[in-house]
Amino acid sequence: MNKPSQRKRTHAAAFSQQRRQATIRNFAIVGAIVLLLGGGIWYVVDQTIKGQQAELEGKIRPEANPAEQTVPDEGGGHVEVGFPIGYQHYPPSSGTHYGTTMSQLGFFDQTWPEGYWLHNLEHGDIVALYNCPEDCPDLKAKLRELIGKAPQRRCPTPKLIALPYSQGMTTPITVLAWGRQLDLADYDETAIMNFYKRYEDRGPETVPCTQ
Repeated sequence: MNKPSQRKRTHAAAFSQQRRQATIRNFAIVGAIVLLLGGGIWYVVDQTIKGQQAELEGKIRPEANPAEQTVPDEGGGHVEVGFPIGYQHYPPSSGTHYGTTMSQLGFFDQTWPEGYWLHNLEHGDIVALYNCPEDCPDLKAKLRELIGKAPQRRCPTPKLIALPYSQGMTTPITVLAWGRQLDLADYDETAIMNFYKRYEDRGPETVPCTQ
């Protein structure tokens, strides 16, 4: 009488053990699937975020224009306003300059000595020089309008200056950042704006914003 009962208990114990093993195995399989799915989702999300960041960075800091020049750095010492200064490269995009920037940013009908706006370049401002042997009202109007279109990022006002200049210029428009130069044979808003977006606020010195 005891043997059948013991066999039942043995079968029941074996069945219970098999169920526990099956449960553990099923949990392991589910856990593996969750890990795989979670890893896949994380990878997709991570790549999506990286792609969005790269796209955003491309919009914020576009690729360099193939026509850009990297101009040899001529230093950045300060001298008193009015002190005579000369440069190896014209128009200059680095070098000795005044300890004072231009009075404000924006569009100008009159030229300013290089010593002023070189200090602006040092602070990460962008300078668009226009060379008009004769009056050029259309170009001036476009540059005036361009000032208002420049993005406002760290600072509440566009870090862009447009003013007349001629020395060393071989094209009607030359756009400058510190150590960078882009010559344009014609007004090209996209090229100027991309140059601005790429180099604005990237000068050797970062200073508090001006209103």
